[in-house]
Amino acid sequence: MKDKKHLAWIAQEKRKSTFHSVDWFLLVNALFSLYLLLQRIGAYPSLTHFLRSAPAVVGVMLMAAVTYTILRLLRPHSEKAAWWILNACVTILALCWCGVFHHLIAINSVYLVYPLLIGLIFASLIPFYLSPLLLSLFSAPILMMAIAENIFFRGAVSLANIFSYGLMLFLIYSAKRMLEKWFMLAVEREKENKQLIERLGKLANRDPLTGLANRRYFSNYFDSVFARESEAQDGFAVILLDVDFFKKYNDHYGHQLGDECLIRLAECFDSCVRRSQDLVARYGGEEFIILLPKSDRAEATAVAERIKAQVAAIAIPHEKSDVGPWVTVSQGIALWRTGVGREQLVEMADKALYQAKANGRNGYMLAD
Repeated sequence: MKDKKHLAWIAQEKRKSTFHSVDWFLLVNALFSLYLLLQRIGAYPSLTHFLRSAPAVVGVMLMAAVTYTILRLLRPHSEKAAWWILNACVTILALCWCGVFHHLIAINSVYLVYPLLIGLIFASLIPFYLSPLLLSLFSAPILMMAIAENIFFRGAVSLANIFSYGLMLFLIYSAKRMLEKWFMLAVEREKENKQLIERLGKLANRDPLTGLANRRYFSNYFDSVFARESEAQDGFAVILLDVDFFKKYNDHYGHQLGDECLIRLAECFDSCVRRSQDLVARYGGEEFIILLPKSDRAEATAVAERIKAQVAAIAIPHEKSDVGPWVTVSQGIALWRTGVGREQLVEMADKALYQAKANGRNGYMLAD
């Protein structure tokens, strides 16, 4: 599955790269046709006569302009459709150049053909080296026409000519392979950089001990939830949790077992929430906090009851606890209502937690 996704991503990156360079390629085509126009216009009595005699030159200019316009209009709406239009336009552009070169060979201007042909072929490598189809659609008709005209119609058959055609094909192929290797190397490095950034982002938002969200991430998430829910007048709840007599636990069992205790409790708290939008975070030391968007009193107390039952079920020994032989937690629940601010809501949960501790711990209290 990952391989398919990776290949699809590579194909998408190749299309993006091709589209990024195709405007330059179309400009090169227009400039080459303009060069021919300026080069040959002096040999004809008027511009009109030249255009009638060499319509393919005008065809190249028009096709370059039309292709550029269509891609600009179509690509933002459908990149797939723009891709197929590009294939069709490149084919027509190649046929126009075949007409241009045929005309130049017919009027015995072969000296213009080969510099232009080589320039166009290597210019096509820049946008199309990642697409064998597009490169073939553009270069194959031009090469075949030039070779056929030179060998079969002009009779210019020699070992040197055959070698020159083979050399040209070798250069095109090897240049394509080298450019493609550079592209793949750049893409792989970009992927590695993105993965590194994602890992760093996760590390920046996660508590290194428990793997839960850290206080920084909770604060940012709380801000967004508070703004959204308070504007929509939807209820939400905050539960503040504290491990009972955790200092005594650390003093008796040591900090290593204390860390293991917090890790097991974090897993327990995380398993007690049911929705992806609920967030469990380490608030600091042995304190944890849970944010429950779109939750009322019944839903918040249900989460608190599950936490109490699950903590009792995992039964982590705590010989120094004044509550019982096992680790317990106290919880303070605060429900948002109109007029209650962000900091005020957390203070309400903290006061409810304090009341739960005063009532004997291992339970929860709901803020007034």
